[in-house]
Amino acid sequence: MKKLTLPLAAVLTLLGCNCRDMQPAGTVPDFVPTPTALSFSACPTRDENNLAVAGVFPDTKKLSITNQGRVDGELALTLSGAGASSFTLGSGLPTSIARLGDVEIPISFSPTAKGDVRADLTIDDKTDSTENRVVTLIGSGINLPAQPSIETAPQKKDASGFLTCTADSPISECTLDFPDTLMDQSATLQLKIRNRGCPALKVTAIEIDGSTTPGTNDGFTLDSPSSSPSEGSPILLSTADGTDETTITIRFTATDDGSGSSSQSHYAVLTLKSNDPVIGDGAANPARLTIQANAIKPSIYVSPTSCNFTNAQDVCGNATRIQNKANFRVTNDGSTPIAISGVRFRSSGGTTSSDSRFSITQNVAGQMIQPTASATIEVTEVDQPLLVSDQLEIVADIPGMGAGSGGTVVVSVISGIKPCLTTDPMDEVDFGDPSEELTAKLITIRNGASCGTLKIDSLSIRHLSAAEFFTFIEPIVPPNTSLPAGGSVQATVQYRRPTSGGMQLAELKIATNDTDYGAPNYKQLLLRSNAALDQIPQAGITACQPAQLVNDPNCVMGAQTSASFNLSMINPDEITFSGATSTDNGMVREYRFTLLPPIPGGATSAALQNNGMRTMTDKVKLTIPPGVTGTFRIGLEVWDDRGQKSANTDVITVNIYP
Repeated sequence: MKKLTLPLAAVLTLLGCNCRDMQPAGTVPDFVPTPTALSFSACPTRDENNLAVAGVFPDTKKLSITNQGRVDGELALTLSGAGASSFTLGSGLPTSIARLGDVEIPISFSPTAKGDVRADLTIDDKTDSTENRVVTLIGSGINLPAQPSIETAPQKKDASGFLTCTADSPISECTLDFPDTLMDQSATLQLKIRNRGCPALKVTAIEIDGSTTPGTNDGFTLDSPSSSPSEGSPILLSTADGTDETTITIRFTATDDGSGSSSQSHYAVLTLKSNDPVIGDGAANPARLTIQANAIKPSIYVSPTSCNFTNAQDVCGNATRIQNKANFRVTNDGSTPIAISGVRFRSSGGTTSSDSRFSITQNVAGQMIQPTASATIEVTEVDQPLLVSDQLEIVADIPGMGAGSGGTVVVSVISGIKPCLTTDPMDEVDFGDPSEELTAKLITIRNGASCGTLKIDSLSIRHLSAAEFFTFIEPIVPPNTSLPAGGSVQATVQYRRPTSGGMQLAELKIATNDTDYGAPNYKQLLLRSNAALDQIPQAGITACQPAQLVNDPNCVMGAQTSASFNLSMINPDEITFSGATSTDNGMVREYRFTLLPPIPGGATSAALQNNGMRTMTDKVKLTIPPGVTGTFRIGLEVWDDRGQKSANTDVITVNIYP
């Protein structure tokens, strides 16, 4: 028997080797991108009527490419895929990367419509023996109005949080109402300005016009920014930049108007001018707000004005710190006697706070205090870990001038240990690209050791995508849950992966009594998914006679739209139909072949194997009954591994001749 000897190239071909010019290790560049996928979010450049939207900013991110090889390499970058037109690369891009060097590539996303798109960035070192690297780009066109839209949020009088002022809000929610301010002193309140639209909001002027004294600002001034914006230097609020909110500060300085009144009212109008197409002239809410304040000329003052029982450095009116005790000295600073008509906690209206944390153990209510004389109010506190605060109101009357004519002073008391909120994960919960429809992740909420009781007021989710894909599932953290020092609780968030994939975003808010997070005291975590876009599968059918299957067993090279066969030349009398050319970006899993009417005479639907059945078999046989000729039409539908059905039914026509 002869020994068959094949050339090396033939052996490699039979083994399936995809061989290129081989080069020694270390003599080719090795480009490594970081990261291998990027997610973008930006406003569309065109609206629902396909009209251009002005003032829209792209979302720009940077990709790092490192050459880990020991030789320099040329660099070529190519964008491809259905969403490629929405992405652009920065100008002046490098054309090579030195050995062991790296470069940064700026990539901008600017969609023309709302919704998700995907593209691929191919990184080529122009070396035949190395494979190209591909970075996946996923962009989300934000679902917001196609015009700048201003919204404002005045800070509450007690600085505990912010209201929301819209075109439909009552005047009470569109007013900066300052707390009573002593003469020659000042107070500040903040105003948040928000952009609820997609294009950039440009605030071009902030104007304050006093109404109590026309032609003046009546004591109200813009504290921050130090100067009003202008057409040439506007405040810019761009959703794509993440600056969809800014905060300005208004200051009220109390001055004596000479009327002799102990309480003097001040009013003004705050106008915001912008490029909002509806209220850009500042003629209505929420771009036109009322400002009001009272300048108080009391006959009493109290020292100190606050006591933090928890702070070891706060002596709370004592010569040295006395545990659980504060002394507030009330002094008559006027020229006539005053009577203290009331000393009460605002939480309860009595001499003990609503939670019995604070109590007045030495009261001055009912006492008459002569000019320059003083009296002392003693307040005691009960140690508890939960952080609370209250206000003590002291009212003085000038005899014959009515209640409060001698002035009203408010002092604050604070008790308890500050809680220490942390979460795991800390800032972001990334669900990635899960294969299952439903995925759950745990968020652990912790209170630090040696910290005060953490009170969890509520947990909520605000969706930033068009649909809601994130929900809480059992066990649910109930409102007003308390965690002692070192305690923890877990919340479970479930993500429902849409069939088509794409990126989804939401905010998880945890409202607590931890003052580190400011009013309204909530910590925010970003919920994110980066599910790859899942394309609809495409059905592709081919036909082969038995002889063709010898060299092409999957009938990949068979007829695609129509075929004709002489029955006398087919042995056995059958035609094989294949779905092997069907495509999907994932996997084609199921196939349904159907014999379509009209069926030639002498044949039945049973002639086609698995006729009309949805199976995982990608090939079926059509058995030609003896003597039957004519035209057979076979259709194919397919499903991918996520259950998506092909949008098309691919049909092939087979003519059988004698």
